[in-house]
Amino acid sequence: MAAPDHPGRDAEFVTELRAATAGYLAAVDGWEAAHRKYYRLAGPAGRISGDLEEPQRAYLASRKRLADLTPRARGLCFKHGLRDPWTGLIRTSLGQYAPQDRDEPAISRAERQQVNECLILLAEACAGFAREAPAESREAEPRSWLRRVWRFFY
Repeated sequence: MAAPDHPGRDAEFVTELRAATAGYLAAVDGWEAAHRKYYRLAGPAGRISGDLEEPQRAYLASRKRLADLTPRARGLCFKHGLRDPWTGLIRTSLGQYAPQDRDEPAISRAERQQVNECLILLAEACAGFAREAPAESREAEPRSWLRRVWRFFY
């Protein structure tokens, strides 16, 4: 049986994580669109109106799916030396502000970009592509000062 951190299994996991993340982001966008449309119908203390129940269910289901994958995603980020965007993504709170008070989405473009960058780097790392080392670290023997001057100009 293969080890738990087998590259093939990690690559399959990253594919599943990418799908779960896309579903979560789509659910957040759908919830926010419904909230903009029906926010006046919500009752006191933030109760969900009938029109927001379906987007709320979709959001909760996609959040649970992503939350189940988050521990392993965090572990892969740690393993490959990447920044972890997953914890903050799961803690997104919806409906804190009325649509006329705040125009920004709950998950900003910068957060989405960090998540996409992390997914791309995880996919590369799990597929077996190594990052290219700088030229200085590739050469094992020390170079003479003449060779360094020559390489500097040519």
